[in-house]
Amino acid sequence: MKDEYDFDLTDLDSQLASFSQKGITRFSLHDGKFSRDRALLKKFLSKAKEYIPEVFISVPVEADVIDSEIVSLCKDLFCSLDIFFRAEKIVDKKFAASDSASKKKNPPKNSYFFDKKFFSKKAALLNGANLVFGFLADFALSQNDSIKAFRERLDFAVTLYPNHIEFPQIYSEEREERRSATFSSQDISYARRLAFAAEIFYSCGRAVPWFVSVLKPLRISPSNFFSDFAEWQICNNCELNPRGKNLEFPHKEIEKMQLIFLEEKYDEKKLGHVFPVVRDLVLLNGAFSRLAGEGEESSLELSFSPDDLLSPAAMDLSAFCENFCMEKCRVKIFAGDEGPEFKIL
Repeated sequence: MKDEYDFDLTDLDSQLASFSQKGITRFSLHDGKFSRDRALLKKFLSKAKEYIPEVFISVPVEADVIDSEIVSLCKDLFCSLDIFFRAEKIVDKKFAASDSASKKKNPPKNSYFFDKKFFSKKAALLNGANLVFGFLADFALSQNDSIKAFRERLDFAVTLYPNHIEFPQIYSEEREERRSATFSSQDISYARRLAFAAEIFYSCGRAVPWFVSVLKPLRISPSNFFSDFAEWQICNNCELNPRGKNLEFPHKEIEKMQLIFLEEKYDEKKLGHVFPVVRDLVLLNGAFSRLAGEGEESSLELSFSPDDLLSPAAMDLSAFCENFCMEKCRVKIFAGDEGPEFKIL
């Protein structure tokens, strides 16, 4: 059975109608027209709902095209919207919204604009509908980008709870980055390591359910955290190689790396007493993700009750440790009639 099938759509009905006989279970839409044109995208999503509602669809889109109707169509599909998170797009949008005609004609040199409200509104729309979305980010590709601006974008992206943050350029066979007065060669090398660290720990590590909560007690920004993890990767020979090829790790292996690194960070901050709940959160959410992604059932040894770990109280780990007692237990994660379930053994 074919797992992925990438092509440019020209005849929606005939192409999508053939998916079942071809055994296609995953589909990536790589056609720029659909990512930029709201009407075309709506047409595709409507046809997908008709022909392939069971196929997982990955759709790269410009943030501009996302509206309530797109969200409504996606609710009936098994899909992920991968939103372009480009610096140059943000700059253009900022100037387009400017009331000053002179600013539009003569944007200030060495200036960088980041329209947080624009992306916050789009993310809120998607999160409010419980839809899966991610960011396709970049660095050093647009005028006046800088390592500081890149780190700020990365920090901000995490606060929007994307399912994943990807940097396609770090796997390109040709180097796309542009060295400039605001982005040196050394900055570019650092940004590549930082981007790879974020992809491994956050995206491949399926960290979105717990990442913000786990960082809060450490009082460290996401970019600083990923920078430290990048150094840890180098020391453990699992960094991005010079040719831009990703080292592929099963999720369980990444989970082990996450726990080792997190324990080091919590010990460094003298927060060893909080780490048991961190460990439980990582293990429990990791088990749920593998059940959903790989169909893998599992049993876990936890220090706290899974009911407590999955409650809103786990958003503040320091307070959680003060208010909840340890309840060591063995928990089975399995597929129930209505979705993932757990049972204390």
